[in-house]
Amino acid sequence: MRRSPALQQITRHRYAILFCVLLATIAVGPLLEALDFGRVAVEALLTFSLIAAVFPIGVMEKRRTMLAIVGTALLMRGLASHLDSAAVSALGAVLWGAVAVVAAFGAIRYSLSSVRVDAEHLYAALSAYLLIGVCWGVVYVAVVRVDPLAMLHGGTPLPDGLSMGDAIYFSFVTLATLGYGDFTPATPVMRGLSVFEAIIGQLYLAIMVARLVSLRVSDQSSR
Repeated sequence: MRRSPALQQITRHRYAILFCVLLATIAVGPLLEALDFGRVAVEALLTFSLIAAVFPIGVMEKRRTMLAIVGTALLMRGLASHLDSAAVSALGAVLWGAVAVVAAFGAIRYSLSSVRVDAEHLYAALSAYLLIGVCWGVVYVAVVRVDPLAMLHGGTPLPDGLSMGDAIYFSFVTLATLGYGDFTPATPVMRGLSVFEAIIGQLYLAIMVARLVSLRVSDQSSR
């Protein structure tokens, strides 16, 4: 079956689209939370990001499985809000994180799959980095739902829990090892997750940049 020109363009630039969607989620999401419909808008952006992350998966059967898991995770997040269940929220976050990890792995594999490094390969590498940050943000929200004392703000517990915007902010501050200190992990589980994310962020940048530069140099020397 022949694809339409529009679908061919989307497929060709799938990682550029994913990068733009993730960047919009990170940049616009926290701003939207200041509005009355902010939380719903952030959830919509996260959903769109997750679907965009699954789309580059080439095998149709695997893509359908991932989309089914996305649907289950979204359903569980919705049920957690109505039932006020921390356990359901945590399980939904685990499923969300699993899909994000698979998508990030696929993006990394694609970015290193060719000797010639073009813009799409760079977008894939950048998208994997952003997926890690967003995924950890969702996990932080779930951990605070289970243990409200797991995160402190200004040295005091969060009275209304950890919002998704604040979680994504803390996640990328941790991933980039900025360490502003306004949000503080207060339990061994939260501290362990934070340290693990910081290590992944530093190793990812060092290894990925070195690998892409190596591929670029090899491509130029072979011409």
